[in-house]
Amino acid sequence: MTPDATPRRIGNRRGFGSDLREEILAGAERLLALSGPRNAVTLRAIAREAGIAAPSIYPHFRDRDAILDAVVARTFVALADTCRRAAVTAPRGVERIAAISLAYLAFARHNPGQYHILFERSTANIASPPHQYVEGIDAFGLLTSAFEDIAAEGAPRDLDSTLAAQSLFVALHGIATLTPALPGFPWLAESELVRNVIAKMVGPAQEVGRQPNFLRDDPVEAG
Repeated sequence: MTPDATPRRIGNRRGFGSDLREEILAGAERLLALSGPRNAVTLRAIAREAGIAAPSIYPHFRDRDAILDAVVARTFVALADTCRRAAVTAPRGVERIAAISLAYLAFARHNPGQYHILFERSTANIASPPHQYVEGIDAFGLLTSAFEDIAAEGAPRDLDSTLAAQSLFVALHGIATLTPALPGFPWLAESELVRNVIAKMVGPAQEVGRQPNFLRDDPVEAG
């Protein structure tokens, strides 16, 4: 091989197909990370990014949609894991709700392409979500459980944990999508927005502002 020659990718040995599958998914994720148009993530582009010929994809994925659905599944798992780590390291109550919220926003900020495609490809499956969306539902369950903890303590007595969790989810998605879409808008810090939303839900008896050190810290990096 001459110094200028481009090394060709060596095909997977028998039993190593999972390695190629991983490379295909990683290539698709790198293309999504560019935050370009979704239609730019073609089979040919994915193959080029993975360093393989396009026909090599078909033993692992039937088409582009199958690749993107697999990316959605992996991203939901990663998002759930990120939120779960934040939940277990924070005290119960409003601090846990805030920790989950800030971890969610940090994940969306650091993985914009993958975050966007979560909702682009999953909305048609909300009524009867397939297996790959279960992790996303589990991630939402962390918020519900955190609100249930507060409700169990009796303050406020009329707290509906499901309503509160869904309302917070709507607010978090709004923050995650609006702030990058309108970069020139004078947004307040994410922690300020989160603190205000949670305070409106839990009421003065669980005043979020009483934990200023935790809630005013910058969000932790998503793993």
